[in-house]
Amino acid sequence: MTVKRTLRIGLAGATVALLVPLGAAPARADDDGGAAGPRFTQINQVSDDPAQHPKLVDPNVVNAWGLALSPTSPLWVANNGTNTSTLYPGGLNGAAVGPSPFVVQIPGGAPTGQVFNGTGQFVVTGTKDDGTTGSGSAAFIFDSEGGDITGWSPAITRTHAFVAAHVDGAVYKGLALLQSPFGPLLLAADFAHGRIDVFDRTYQRLTLPHQFFTDPRLPRGYAPFNVMVSGDTVYVAYARQQAGSTDEQAGPGLGIVDAFTDIGLTVHRVASHGTLNAPWGLAIAPASFGRFAGALLVGNFGDGRIGAYRDGRFLGLLRDTSGHRLVIDGLWALQPGTAASGGVNTLWFSAGPDEESHGLVGQLVPA
Repeated sequence: MTVKRTLRIGLAGATVALLVPLGAAPARADDDGGAAGPRFTQINQVSDDPAQHPKLVDPNVVNAWGLALSPTSPLWVANNGTNTSTLYPGGLNGAAVGPSPFVVQIPGGAPTGQVFNGTGQFVVTGTKDDGTTGSGSAAFIFDSEGGDITGWSPAITRTHAFVAAHVDGAVYKGLALLQSPFGPLLLAADFAHGRIDVFDRTYQRLTLPHQFFTDPRLPRGYAPFNVMVSGDTVYVAYARQQAGSTDEQAGPGLGIVDAFTDIGLTVHRVASHGTLNAPWGLAIAPASFGRFAGALLVGNFGDGRIGAYRDGRFLGLLRDTSGHRLVIDGLWALQPGTAASGGVNTLWFSAGPDEESHGLVGQLVPA
């Protein structure tokens, strides 16, 4: 059972005020910017389905969801459909990745978001391969649709993650790690309850004033679908909830993206409606992405398209080498590559094509 505790914050007058800037209107993303922008080559690296023409077939990759990597690690993939995580070395500039050296079992199943944790905090405890009990900082942390937060530590075993926290009724769809003045915090998008749950370095869920990570202008029926941190900014992608379900409602214009600063107290609307369609993927575009370089990329699960935004302005949709809008069926994560994984010019992606019955991990590279 997760223990809640209150995060005490000293503010003038003991009042927490939510700041909602009312400057320029957010991008509606009604105009895709034409075909004049940069173009990209899609490289399918790993799938369970040979029909995707991947360079590597791996039966574990079903509904590939969250992606994460350290500056030196291979790409880690959370496989929602097989309750596993796999990792793939290489892939530099589109070269084939190597097979996963081991498979991590995720207790509780249905992992969604994941993050790399280099803080030395967030310790997990579990059974080592020799049967003894061990503990260590979780290098990779996952959340799940079952309300679990799980961590994998190489100090314990390579093949299992361990449950660190559980919240009854929560349906976590995304996860981020925020460095705050109060220490590192995990942010989990609870789609069922329409909130961002915050965990401290000991996996205790914090009780925060309701103003934190809240958009008072959010339309009824929308809930946090994913969360991503870039520097001091927390981006939250919202999707519409299906009535009577914990799943998202896909459809043109059904999506909102906010940016929170001041540890979640100040909210800016980044994008709303327009070409958004159950947005989940969030990433900052690599420097090689032409006029999109440094822009916020937003990937739609609903229609598989990727839009670019800068300072609340819609820049356009990513296009393939023929100038057509890129469409990746069941698109989930977007993750910039590193010098060790994919290359710094690469954008990794994950997907659950064919109604999440299969999985796909690939790359987008400038043409």
